[in-house]
Amino acid sequence: MNRNIAFIGVGIMGLGLVKNLKNKEVQLHLYSRDIKKIKALEDGNTKIFDSVSATIKDSNIIILCLTEDAIVEDIFFNQGILKHSNTLILDFGTTSPKLTKKMHKAASEKGIRFFDCPMTGSKIAADSGEIVFMFGGTENEAKDIQFILDACGKKTFFCGEVGKGQEMKIALNMVQAGLMQVYMEGLTLANKLGLDPKLFQELISNSAAKSGISEFKLNYILNQDYSTNFSLKNMNKDLNHALDLMNKTNAALPLTSTLKSIYNAGMSANLGEEDFCSLFKINEKLNNTIA
Repeated sequence: MNRNIAFIGVGIMGLGLVKNLKNKEVQLHLYSRDIKKIKALEDGNTKIFDSVSATIKDSNIIILCLTEDAIVEDIFFNQGILKHSNTLILDFGTTSPKLTKKMHKAASEKGIRFFDCPMTGSKIAADSGEIVFMFGGTENEAKDIQFILDACGKKTFFCGEVGKGQEMKIALNMVQAGLMQVYMEGLTLANKLGLDPKLFQELISNSAAKSGISEFKLNYILNQDYSTNFSLKNMNKDLNHALDLMNKTNAALPLTSTLKSIYNAGMSANLGEEDFCSLFKINEKLNNTIA
Protein backbone atom coordinates (compact mmCIF):
# COMPACT_ATOMS: atom_id res chain seq x y z
CA MET A 1 0.00 0.00 0.00
CA ASN A 2 1.34 3.45 -0.94
CA ARG A 3 2.21 5.69 1.98
CA ASN A 4 0.42 8.87 0.94
CA ILE A 5 -1.28 10.07 4.11
CA ALA A 6 -3.84 12.83 4.49
CA PHE A 7 -3.90 14.01 8.10
CA ILE A 8 -7.05 15.98 8.95
CA GLY A 9 -6.81 17.90 12.21
CA VAL A 10 -3.29 18.91 13.21
CA GLY A 11 -4.08 20.27 16.66
CA ILE A 12 -2.65 19.69 20.14
CA MET A 13 -2.38 15.93 19.68
CA GLY A 14 -2.12 15.81 15.91
CA LEU A 15 0.96 17.99 15.84
CA GLY A 16 3.04 15.47 17.78
CA LEU A 17 1.74 12.55 15.72
CA VAL A 18 2.62 14.31 12.47
CA LYS A 19 6.15 15.06 13.70
CA ASN A 20 6.68 11.35 14.33
CA LEU A 21 5.24 10.40 10.94
CA LYS A 22 7.64 12.82 9.27
CA ASN A 23 10.48 10.54 10.40
CA LYS A 24 9.08 7.76 8.18
CA GLU A 25 9.21 7.44 4.41
CA VAL A 26 5.77 8.91 3.81
CA GLN A 27 4.12 11.68 1.84
CA LEU A 28 2.06 13.81 4.21
CA HIS A 29 -0.83 16.09 3.25
CA LEU A 30 -1.98 18.17 6.22
CA TYR A 31 -5.13 20.10 7.01
CA SER A 32 -5.85 22.28 10.02
CA ARG A 33 -8.45 24.96 10.59
CA ASP A 34 -5.55 27.35 11.30
CA ILE A 35 -2.86 26.50 8.77
CA LYS A 36 -0.60 29.29 10.06
CA LYS A 37 0.11 27.18 13.15
CA ILE A 38 1.47 24.27 11.12
CA LYS A 39 3.29 26.13 8.35
CA ALA A 40 6.68 25.17 9.80
CA LEU A 41 5.94 21.49 9.10
CA GLU A 42 5.97 22.01 5.34
CA ASP A 43 8.87 20.49 3.36
CA GLY A 44 9.48 18.31 0.31
CA ASN A 45 7.52 15.39 1.73
CA THR A 46 4.91 17.39 3.65
CA LYS A 47 2.35 19.66 2.02
CA ILE A 48 -0.25 21.84 3.71
CA PHE A 49 -3.70 22.52 2.27
CA ASP A 50 -6.51 24.91 3.12
CA SER A 51 -9.36 22.50 2.35
CA VAL A 52 -10.16 18.90 3.18
CA SER A 53 -10.92 18.03 -0.44
CA ALA A 54 -7.49 19.20 -1.60
CA THR A 55 -5.76 17.43 1.29
CA ILE A 56 -7.23 14.01 0.51
CA LYS A 57 -7.07 14.23 -3.29
CA ASP A 58 -3.94 12.11 -3.84
CA SER A 59 -3.92 10.18 -0.57
CA ASN A 60 -4.74 6.53 -0.03
CA ILE A 61 -4.73 6.72 3.79
CA ILE A 62 -6.85 9.34 5.58
CA ILE A 63 -6.38 10.02 9.28
CA LEU A 64 -9.03 11.98 11.17
CA CYS A 65 -7.73 13.59 14.37
CA LEU A 66 -10.71 15.71 15.35
CA THR A 67 -12.74 16.42 18.48
CA GLU A 68 -16.51 16.89 18.49
CA ASP A 69 -18.99 14.65 16.65
CA ALA A 70 -20.44 17.58 14.71
CA ILE A 71 -17.03 18.44 13.25
CA VAL A 72 -16.23 14.80 12.45
CA GLU A 73 -19.60 14.24 10.79
CA ASP A 74 -19.36 17.38 8.65
CA ILE A 75 -15.88 16.59 7.37
CA PHE A 76 -16.63 12.92 6.79
CA PHE A 77 -19.94 13.29 4.95
CA ASN A 78 -19.81 16.77 3.43
CA GLN A 79 -16.25 17.42 2.31
CA GLY A 80 -15.54 14.72 -0.24
CA ILE A 81 -13.99 11.92 1.79
CA LEU A 82 -16.46 9.31 0.56
CA LYS A 83 -15.70 10.13 -3.08
CA HIS A 84 -12.34 8.38 -2.85
CA SER A 85 -12.67 4.61 -3.15
CA ASN A 86 -9.81 2.19 -2.36
CA THR A 87 -8.75 4.29 0.59
CA LEU A 88 -8.34 3.44 4.25
CA ILE A 89 -9.66 5.80 6.92
CA LEU A 90 -8.51 5.90 10.53
CA ASP A 91 -10.39 7.90 13.14
CA PHE A 92 -7.89 8.82 15.88
CA GLY A 93 -10.37 11.02 17.74
CA THR A 94 -12.86 9.98 20.40
CA THR A 95 -16.12 9.78 18.46
CA SER A 96 -19.47 8.50 19.67
CA PRO A 97 -20.05 4.81 18.86
CA LYS A 98 -23.28 5.79 17.09
CA LEU A 99 -21.47 8.08 14.64
CA THR A 100 -18.63 5.59 14.29
CA LYS A 101 -21.04 2.90 13.11
CA LYS A 102 -22.71 5.37 10.74
CA MET A 103 -19.35 6.27 9.18
CA HIS A 104 -18.30 2.62 8.92
CA LYS A 105 -21.52 1.71 7.11
CA ALA A 106 -21.22 4.61 4.66
CA ALA A 107 -17.55 3.85 3.97
CA SER A 108 -18.19 0.13 3.46
CA GLU A 109 -20.89 0.89 0.89
CA LYS A 110 -18.27 2.85 -1.10
CA GLY A 111 -15.60 0.14 -0.87
CA ILE A 112 -13.60 2.16 1.67
CA ARG A 113 -11.99 0.54 4.70
CA PHE A 114 -12.80 2.44 7.89
CA PHE A 115 -11.52 1.78 11.42
CA ASP A 116 -11.87 3.58 14.71
CA CYS A 117 -8.51 3.96 16.42
CA PRO A 118 -8.83 6.37 19.37
CA MET A 119 -5.78 7.07 21.45
CA THR A 120 -4.82 7.78 25.02
CA GLY A 121 -1.89 9.85 26.17
CA SER A 122 -1.13 13.51 26.61
CA LYS A 123 0.40 16.09 24.31
CA ILE A 124 3.74 14.97 25.74
CA ALA A 125 3.04 11.34 24.77
CA ALA A 126 2.07 12.42 21.25
CA ASP A 127 5.32 14.35 20.88
CA SER A 128 7.44 11.42 22.09
CA GLY A 129 5.64 8.67 20.17
CA GLU A 130 4.30 7.09 23.37
CA ILE A 131 0.59 7.05 22.49
CA VAL A 132 -1.55 3.98 23.23
CA PHE A 133 -4.10 3.12 20.52
CA MET A 134 -7.38 1.21 20.80
CA PHE A 135 -8.10 -0.27 17.36
CA GLY A 136 -11.62 -1.21 16.32
CA GLY A 137 -10.56 -4.19 14.28
CA THR A 138 -8.16 -7.13 14.21
CA GLU A 139 -4.38 -7.16 14.05
CA ASN A 140 -4.61 -8.57 10.52
CA GLU A 141 -6.90 -5.73 9.43
CA ALA A 142 -4.35 -3.22 10.75
CA LYS A 143 -1.37 -4.61 8.85
CA ASP A 144 -1.43 -1.92 6.14
CA ILE A 145 -1.28 0.89 8.69
CA GLN A 146 0.78 -0.79 11.43
CA PHE A 147 3.72 1.43 10.49
CA ILE A 148 1.62 4.47 11.51
CA LEU A 149 0.73 2.95 14.86
CA ASP A 150 4.37 2.00 15.45
CA ALA A 151 5.63 5.47 14.52
CA CYS A 152 3.19 7.29 16.79
CA GLY A 153 2.62 4.92 19.66
CA LYS A 154 4.10 2.44 22.08
CA LYS A 155 1.24 -0.10 22.08
CA THR A 156 -1.94 -0.94 20.20
CA PHE A 157 -4.85 -2.85 21.70
CA PHE A 158 -7.02 -4.68 19.18
CA CYS A 159 -10.50 -4.39 20.64
CA GLY A 160 -12.72 -6.34 18.25
CA GLU A 161 -15.10 -5.08 15.58
CA VAL A 162 -15.34 -1.48 14.40
CA GLY A 163 -16.73 0.68 17.20
CA LYS A 164 -15.18 -1.33 20.03
CA GLY A 165 -12.11 0.90 20.06
CA GLN A 166 -14.31 3.89 20.80
CA GLU A 167 -16.21 2.04 23.50
CA MET A 168 -12.94 1.02 25.14
CA LYS A 169 -11.62 4.60 25.04
CA ILE A 170 -14.82 6.03 26.51
CA ALA A 171 -14.73 3.55 29.40
CA LEU A 172 -11.05 4.37 29.98
CA ASN A 173 -11.61 8.13 30.06
CA MET A 174 -14.53 7.67 32.43
CA VAL A 175 -12.09 6.00 34.83
CA GLN A 176 -9.51 8.76 34.41
CA ALA A 177 -12.09 11.47 35.04
CA GLY A 178 -13.21 9.69 38.20
CA LEU A 179 -9.66 9.16 39.46
CA MET A 180 -8.81 12.83 38.95
CA GLN A 181 -11.81 13.91 41.00
CA VAL A 182 -10.93 11.52 43.84
CA TYR A 183 -7.37 12.89 43.97
CA MET A 184 -8.67 16.46 43.98
CA GLU A 185 -11.02 15.65 46.84
CA GLY A 186 -8.13 14.08 48.72
CA LEU A 187 -6.11 17.27 48.29
CA THR A 188 -9.12 19.30 49.39
CA LEU A 189 -9.50 17.30 52.61
CA ALA A 190 -5.75 17.53 53.26
CA ASN A 191 -5.97 21.33 52.88
CA LYS A 192 -8.96 21.47 55.21
CA LEU A 193 -6.98 19.53 57.81
CA GLY A 194 -3.94 21.77 57.47
CA LEU A 195 -1.79 18.95 56.07
CA ASP A 196 1.20 19.61 53.83
CA PRO A 197 -0.12 19.01 50.27
CA LYS A 198 3.32 18.09 48.93
CA LEU A 199 3.71 15.54 51.71
CA PHE A 200 0.27 14.18 50.81
CA GLN A 201 1.34 13.89 47.17
CA GLU A 202 4.49 12.02 48.24
CA LEU A 203 2.39 9.67 50.35
CA ILE A 204 0.17 8.87 47.37
CA SER A 205 3.27 8.13 45.27
CA ASN A 206 4.43 5.60 47.87
CA SER A 207 1.11 3.85 48.42
CA ALA A 208 -1.43 1.69 46.61
CA ALA A 209 -3.23 4.93 45.67
CA LYS A 210 -0.49 5.74 43.13
CA SER A 211 -1.50 5.81 39.46
CA GLY A 212 -0.48 7.35 36.17
CA ILE A 213 -2.99 10.13 36.79
CA SER A 214 -1.56 10.95 40.23
CA GLU A 215 2.03 10.90 38.98
CA PHE A 216 1.25 13.14 36.02
CA LYS A 217 -1.45 15.52 37.22
CA LEU A 218 -0.98 16.24 40.94
CA ASN A 219 2.18 18.23 40.43
CA TYR A 220 0.38 20.47 37.93
CA ILE A 221 -2.34 21.14 40.51
CA LEU A 222 0.14 21.90 43.28
CA ASN A 223 1.89 24.36 40.97
CA GLN A 224 -1.45 25.84 39.84
CA ASP A 225 -0.45 25.06 36.26
CA TYR A 226 -3.53 24.26 34.20
CA SER A 227 -1.95 24.49 30.75
CA THR A 228 -3.62 22.04 28.41
CA ASN A 229 -2.41 18.50 27.99
CA PHE A 230 -5.97 17.16 27.72
CA SER A 231 -8.66 19.79 27.76
CA LEU A 232 -11.61 19.91 30.12
CA LYS A 233 -14.00 20.30 27.18
CA ASN A 234 -12.73 17.07 25.63
CA MET A 235 -12.97 15.13 28.90
CA ASN A 236 -16.46 16.56 29.38
CA LYS A 237 -17.36 15.33 25.88
CA ASP A 238 -16.05 11.85 26.65
CA LEU A 239 -17.92 11.80 29.96
CA ASN A 240 -21.10 12.63 28.03
CA HIS A 241 -20.39 9.66 25.75
CA ALA A 242 -19.95 7.44 28.82
CA LEU A 243 -23.24 8.59 30.29
CA ASP A 244 -24.98 7.94 26.98
CA LEU A 245 -23.60 4.38 26.92
CA MET A 246 -24.59 3.98 30.58
CA ASN A 247 -28.19 4.80 29.70
CA LYS A 248 -28.22 2.57 26.63
CA THR A 249 -26.89 -0.43 28.56
CA ASN A 250 -28.77 0.25 31.81
CA ALA A 251 -25.45 0.18 33.66
CA ALA A 252 -25.44 1.41 37.26
CA LEU A 253 -22.55 3.90 37.50
CA PRO A 254 -23.27 5.98 40.62
CA LEU A 255 -19.91 7.76 40.88
CA THR A 256 -19.86 8.75 37.21
CA SER A 257 -23.45 9.96 37.41
CA THR A 258 -22.60 12.40 40.21
CA LEU A 259 -19.31 13.42 38.57
CA LYS A 260 -21.12 15.17 35.73
CA SER A 261 -22.25 18.06 37.95
CA ILE A 262 -18.70 19.23 38.62
CA TYR A 263 -17.85 19.02 34.91
CA ASN A 264 -20.90 21.14 34.18
CA ALA A 265 -19.66 23.66 36.73
CA GLY A 266 -16.22 23.72 35.10
CA MET A 267 -17.69 24.30 31.66
CA SER A 268 -19.94 27.06 33.03
CA ALA A 269 -16.86 28.70 34.56
CA ASN A 270 -15.24 28.83 31.09
CA LEU A 271 -12.50 26.34 31.97
CA GLY A 272 -13.11 24.27 28.84
CA GLU A 273 -9.88 25.18 27.07
CA GLU A 274 -7.74 24.48 30.16
CA ASP A 275 -6.55 21.05 31.24
CA PHE A 276 -9.21 18.92 32.89
CA CYS A 277 -7.27 19.07 36.17
CA SER A 278 -8.35 22.74 36.27
CA LEU A 279 -11.49 21.37 37.91
CA PHE A 280 -9.51 21.78 41.13
CA LYS A 281 -10.55 25.43 40.92
CA ILE A 282 -14.17 24.31 41.20
CA ASN A 283 -13.32 22.05 44.13
CA GLU A 284 -11.62 24.98 45.85
CA LYS A 285 -14.61 27.20 45.24
CA LEU A 286 -16.98 24.62 46.67
CA ASN A 287 -14.84 24.38 49.81
CA ASN A 288 -13.87 28.04 50.18
CA THR A 289 -10.19 27.07 50.03
CA ILE A 290 -9.13 29.33 47.16
CA ALA A 291 -5.60 30.58 47.75
